[in-house]
Amino acid sequence: MDNRILKESGYEERIRSKLGVSEPYLPNEDINQPECIIVAETNIIKQIPNYESLTGDDRVYLEAAVVCECCVLLCPSLSARLPKKETGPHEAHELSIDWSKKKVEFESERDEYIGKILDNTFPSIPHFIVTRPVRW
Repeated sequence: MDNRILKESGYEERIRSKLGVSEPYLPNEDINQPECIIVAETNIIKQIPNYESLTGDDRVYLEAAVVCECCVLLCPSLSARLPKKETGPHEAHELSIDWSKKKVEFESERDEYIGKILDNTFPSIPHFIVTRPVRW
């Protein structure tokens, strides 16, 4: 199945860059698995059914939301992919990234992008107004 939103080449690098990992730890093949890219796009399409008609800024937000959704789906596996410690001839340090916390951050960012699209698509109309009684 072909991608429906992220159609341009190089989207794998966008996802890796967002996660802050390099290709040896997260190869293109893993990103292109249906469980990642196809599920991510489907999750976003379920929330924005008119995704095909989006242009301009809304299209940018749509693609950014898919990138964030891919990051959300990949976060649980990154703790196993990345080394816990890095050592060199003169230095050693531990890598401490809380991937469950990063997942929540990516979810929040994704929801923000979706909110921007929906605000532009469906303008908010006030349903009621609270007034106070006037005394004469």
